[in-house]
Amino acid sequence: MRHIKYIKYTVVCIGIAMMFSCMRTAKKGTDDAPKTTAENGAAKVSILITDEELDLEDSYNTRADELFDDFLYNYINDSDLQCQRTIFPLTEVGSDGMVNEIGEREWNYDFSFMKKEYTTNIYNDEREKSINEDTTLTLASLEKIDLLSRTLISFDFIKDDGKWNLKAIRHIPFDKSDLADFLRFYSRFTQDSCFNYASLARSIHISMMDPEDEEQSIDGFVTRDQWNTVHSGIPKGVITNIRYGQRYKAPKRILMEKISMGNGMSETFAFRRNGTRWELSGYEN
Repeated sequence: MRHIKYIKYTVVCIGIAMMFSCMRTAKKGTDDAPKTTAENGAAKVSILITDEELDLEDSYNTRADELFDDFLYNYINDSDLQCQRTIFPLTEVGSDGMVNEIGEREWNYDFSFMKKEYTTNIYNDEREKSINEDTTLTLASLEKIDLLSRTLISFDFIKDDGKWNLKAIRHIPFDKSDLADFLRFYSRFTQDSCFNYASLARSIHISMMDPEDEEQSIDGFVTRDQWNTVHSGIPKGVITNIRYGQRYKAPKRILMEKISMGNGMSETFAFRRNGTRWELSGYEN
């Protein structure tokens, strides 16, 4: 996810402040006589922002609304922003279809599942990986996928008048998701070692950086027995998915991108449907 950077803006403000301070000092040295309001003419509005305005600017920059990823990063890390950017009463739909409304005083959600070592996104193909850069998006959803309990929670956001807001929360059983077939497979793939091995393609295509020479890459195939020496670990437990508009209509291929929160590096695991079953067929980092 992209971090909002205020460094350049702060440096500019400090530079302007120092310039004005020097000008006032120089003027005082040459002319100690105070000027009256008449001599100065009408009072001018300062172009320098106050400390209070700076604090407000630092708390959330509305330019982050341009990209959903930037907004979401701020939203999950700022409880005050959550209250400001959640449409109350918030509609919550249970897995049984029952509808509940959450008031502002009741709102207290833990987004710690987004604050671990990595996040994941699920795509149909490589082209969809760049959809997160689309500034015209008006709908997006963050999905919390629990592979152990086989449940999914969707946080649905809407962009209105240039601002993203949380509109609803939906609890969705795997069987009712358009990713149901893949998620059932992947849940077992992460928990059953024998099933995991049997679900590896006989030859797995890899494209990765050479661990012995970072300026070189490796492109080729590995066998099932070599697979575990290649990757750093498949996503498991509770994973995430951000829908920027992608839909999954009986997919025959799935790309799961694992993104490190520490350095932004990513790994992509490619799965394909081979007849009646899924198998892991490729890997890229």
